[in-house]
Amino acid sequence: MQNGENDGIAKRSPDSVLDFWLGRLRTAEDASRENWQQGMLRWRMGPFARGAENPNVLQFQRDWCEQMHREGLDRFFRDPVWDTPKGFLAKLIVLDQFPRSVYRGTALAYTNDRLTAPLSRKACESGRDFAEYNAIERFWIYVPLAHAEDLKLQELAIEKMSRWSVDLIADVPPHRRRINQFVSWSIVKGAIEHSEALLLFDRFPHRNAALQRPHRGGEPRYLTDAMRPLWSFTQPPDPDYFALLGALYRTENGLDESRITRDALAALLRAAGVSPDDPAAPMDVFDLVGDDVVPWSVLYRHLTLPEHAGTFDILRRMPLAIELTNSVKSLILKGGDLTWPPRSAKHSLEPAIDVAALNALVRGGRRSGSTAGEIADGSGRHGDDRREPASELSLGLTVRNDSRELELVAAAVDEFADRHRFPQQDRFQVQLCIEEILVYIVEHGYDDAGTHRIEIRLGMNDEDRCLEIRTVDDGRELEPGSFMFQPGPDTIQEESVVDGLGLHLVRTYVDELKYRHENGRNYLSLTKRIGS
Repeated sequence: MQNGENDGIAKRSPDSVLDFWLGRLRTAEDASRENWQQGMLRWRMGPFARGAENPNVLQFQRDWCEQMHREGLDRFFRDPVWDTPKGFLAKLIVLDQFPRSVYRGTALAYTNDRLTAPLSRKACESGRDFAEYNAIERFWIYVPLAHAEDLKLQELAIEKMSRWSVDLIADVPPHRRRINQFVSWSIVKGAIEHSEALLLFDRFPHRNAALQRPHRGGEPRYLTDAMRPLWSFTQPPDPDYFALLGALYRTENGLDESRITRDALAALLRAAGVSPDDPAAPMDVFDLVGDDVVPWSVLYRHLTLPEHAGTFDILRRMPLAIELTNSVKSLILKGGDLTWPPRSAKHSLEPAIDVAALNALVRGGRRSGSTAGEIADGSGRHGDDRREPASELSLGLTVRNDSRELELVAAAVDEFADRHRFPQQDRFQVQLCIEEILVYIVEHGYDDAGTHRIEIRLGMNDEDRCLEIRTVDDGRELEPGSFMFQPGPDTIQEESVVDGLGLHLVRTYVDELKYRHENGRNYLSLTKRIGS
């Protein structure tokens, strides 16, 4: 680091962690522009974080993450010093922040969130945040709350960050107020943006690809929005992580990512020309976890240990792994340039990575569980693909009442729009209408947890450029006026505000809307003129 700051962690102690992480920024009075800038470059967050990463800083975090993996968290933090106020703060920083830097672009980056968010919440509820920590330290008590995919914890994060901002500004002499206002208001804005994402989607859409979870309604639009928050560009999926998992799928039939066996790992090693009995082989992962199966995330973390670096490199250089790596990169990057890491997340990454395509690529064309286009019958089996043969003038789909179907529907509608040369604005509005209707049916249409069919048909008359969208479902009958959203003085407090607004947008985007409920089924017909 510049200006003589300590790059490393001298020993395994809370003081060493706090010296490393906070540097010279230990109290509000230390909050100069220079100290904020140096801290944020290290933390990779905040308005001053637009700079090159210090490799030494990352390596020290990596060393700690690797040792936590070898020992397990209980042993790693067994010294009572970690139960002191200073130890609690340092432990929270290590668990919350270090994996986010070391394991970017993989599920491992978020593994500890289930631990850190409850710890943070308990500290806030008990009053420890004010009783034991100054303004700078309190910030790191609150950060895990903003990382949680839990709206109540997000609300708590905004409450705490807002009070923190007031205190941070009040605790400094007048000549330092301006910089603390700038920094703290930027951070509060980020906390609000996190909460907005949770309010809309119940999760962070930018994590979908790394966590291999399909996009849901509205998420692709969020991810392609030019005004999307900068912090949501920071986790492009790691090609190695997915390529090696794909290689495992191709060497072991019926692979379960959460239960990888000794035989599956041994088969992968042999395919790469490595003996499973080689001391450098990572077969000791099973002894480490004390089980005959391990999740892929744990195995990958084990493969990346320095003692397995040679084997990891051999696996990555397998022709199959190289081919898969390039295929994964081509899904993530724009313009056919496979240079990695990407030069700029904002300009060189696909804004909404096709998670279904990524998962299909990893699994060799196989999808886990029931998938879009498959309808479960009473026996638990799945039917054939319900997409009707494509024609020039129509598109027919039958999907389940499952939000994961939205990605298949969106892709099919895009193909249809391409064939009929939809202008971009019309394409967007048609996608939004179909998406909002399906989301409403899935989330509000059924009183039971069973599987139901939803039929979707698009018909296009290219002569008069008129599109008809029809949906049929056996869900709850729509209330009169469902498509008319009437804002009032209490609207913002209504739970249904987002749903009501979505259906209202459908009504405003189409030229004609017809609805009837007959014999226990809903029949909805939308007509929209499409530009040429």
